[in-house]
Amino acid sequence: MCAVCEFKIEFGISHPLALSVAVATRKAIEADLIEAIDIDEGALAAARKRMAAVEALNLLQARIEDAHTEACLLDLPDFYVLLIENDTWGFFHATTEGFDPDIVPEIPDVTTTEEAKRSNIVIMSEAALRGWLAGRFDVEHAFRESLFVIDGPQIHADSLTRMFYATEPATVAH
Repeated sequence: MCAVCEFKIEFGISHPLALSVAVATRKAIEADLIEAIDIDEGALAAARKRMAAVEALNLLQARIEDAHTEACLLDLPDFYVLLIENDTWGFFHATTEGFDPDIVPEIPDVTTTEEAKRSNIVIMSEAALRGWLAGRFDVEHAFRESLFVIDGPQIHADSLTRMFYATEPATVAH
């Protein structure tokens, strides 16, 4: 399992690109491309949402690990995944055994203008991640429509983009 992080970022939105991903997600829901995440109320609603988000991150992790050789995994840069519905952050650090479940990452740097210091962050909604994993659309559509956005130094963003293409579900509805 990847590390699931509880970051307290000091500005009102968890990542500057989260709003554009939220708008793209709403469009995809309205176009019936993906299903909205159920918004249950009640005392345990937040816990259920967090557990569902962690499950989605685990599914992503398994898909990435299954699609890549050990050498390819080790070539990946460390990266964060932000699921925007409830600000669930996952951190992915590859080892010879897959992604490290015990790592404690630093808070991602989401505001620096110095490219070399920027954290590698994949911003997406849980709804879009689940839709993609289910084969409802391909990764090209996800990036083109801003359902998935990668923020980080260009060399790492290119590597993570290739990772998603290599991780494409076998059956994608077009």
